[in-house]
Amino acid sequence: MARILVVDDEALMRTMVEVVCTRMGHEVLLAENLSQGLEMGRQGVDVVLLDVWLPDGSGLEWQGDFAHLPGLPDVVIITGHGDGDAAEIALRSGAWEFLTKPLKVRDIEQCLRHVLTFRKNRVPGPESLLVDSGHILGAGVGMSHALKLLAQAAQSEVNVLLLGETGVGKEVFAKALYRNSARAARPFVTVDCASLPETLVESHLFGHSRGAFTGADRAREGLLLAAHKGTLFLDEVGDLPQPMQGAFLRALELKRFRPVGEVREVSSDFRLVAATNKNIEVMAGDGSFRSDLLYRLQGLTIVIPPLRERRDEIPALAQQTVSRFCLHNDLPGKAISGQVLDMLMEYPWPGNVRELIHCIERACLAAGQGDLLLPVHMSTRMRVDEARRRMGRGHEGAFAEAAASSASQPVASGFQASSVPSGGPAGVFAGASSVPSGDAAGGIAGGLPPLSGSEESLPALRQWKAQAEEAYVRRVWAVSGGDVRKAAARAGISRGHWYELMKKCGL
Repeated sequence: MARILVVDDEALMRTMVEVVCTRMGHEVLLAENLSQGLEMGRQGVDVVLLDVWLPDGSGLEWQGDFAHLPGLPDVVIITGHGDGDAAEIALRSGAWEFLTKPLKVRDIEQCLRHVLTFRKNRVPGPESLLVDSGHILGAGVGMSHALKLLAQAAQSEVNVLLLGETGVGKEVFAKALYRNSARAARPFVTVDCASLPETLVESHLFGHSRGAFTGADRAREGLLLAAHKGTLFLDEVGDLPQPMQGAFLRALELKRFRPVGEVREVSSDFRLVAATNKNIEVMAGDGSFRSDLLYRLQGLTIVIPPLRERRDEIPALAQQTVSRFCLHNDLPGKAISGQVLDMLMEYPWPGNVRELIHCIERACLAAGQGDLLLPVHMSTRMRVDEARRRMGRGHEGAFAEAAASSASQPVASGFQASSVPSGGPAGVFAGASSVPSGDAAGGIAGGLPPLSGSEESLPALRQWKAQAEEAYVRRVWAVSGGDVRKAAARAGISRGHWYELMKKCGL
């Protein structure tokens, strides 16, 4: 018996699914909004039928949260509006299926039968993967989906295409796939297509006989033959010269090829894993890459998300890099300061994991015999980036301070956190003002908490700012539902900074 969670604001839809599930012998949980669904799902569920348009948000935006509930349920998206873009978002994010209303009973029965059969028979999950030095981390939606596909690919012989920006870790994924496959005891041969000299590509891949061309003083086997019974990793396959694409396609299909200068063909039983940072489908469309080769590469496509979408990995990756680098270079172990961690979490990382590793290694060298990484040890580029962000936030704070000091009307102390209006984060400081709107300074001050009383009872600016800051922090914390990530995003600051404010305010 499975446990099915239905999140839909239409009572008729909930009732229909309940009848179907009960008839099939499954337990069903019914929720009419996202918050209720997430609360019920914490009991552990197998399948989630999730509507898109709900009273408290979009099901598409919360799909990942439901997929990470206890039991790691499969999510089926249901909507009353046929939207191709929404369907693509849902499926690329790992949804099992995207169904459009009106649904019939047989549609629901068939979907549930298929998804539950899949759950019963599917291969072990990513938690069972053997990876090198723990490089593959992350619990985000994109990374979790990529790891699930990696676990599936490791149990088969299907060709795999890895897609992702430069530095995301495509070779790490390829090696993890190799280590978890049945060919783990056989060779792992890497071919960097971008570095192959165009005139010698065929020789490098297929090998050559003695005297096949000028300089061929002895016979040499190619990389395809070196990968016999093992795995061939074709890195940057988008740079494979066009004249070679047809020959490689034939070798891939037949697992046979003719070395340069030879008459007879040789065979090689290799498993192919290819990777590229280019939009290879666009290349196939404009004719710069053979579409028939692309179809052969796409046995299973795994998209590796960039580091900016995997920020939960950054602290662990950074500390892992520090420990490994210091050990290999006979340096004392080092901790990462809170300021440096904030910088790492805020930086956009255009070079992805590779850039992060190099950045941390440079910082360790700069720290020398010290036991703590500080902002001064980071690269100039990162420090400039952080300074610009800090100055941007500083301008906002300076504007508020100027507005407070320019208010000339009689106002009073005693502003309390409880006086903050409940209109949401955008209206946190939208208190009433006694200053006429025609006065420029009063117009600015009108957006700040009101003060009242005599001039003698006015608080010091530092005291007033502290009270306003605490009220703001408490209000943002409340409207963010106690979620640190959301609260920091609303406040426009890093999570490290937000933790400091919480501690300061006693939260």
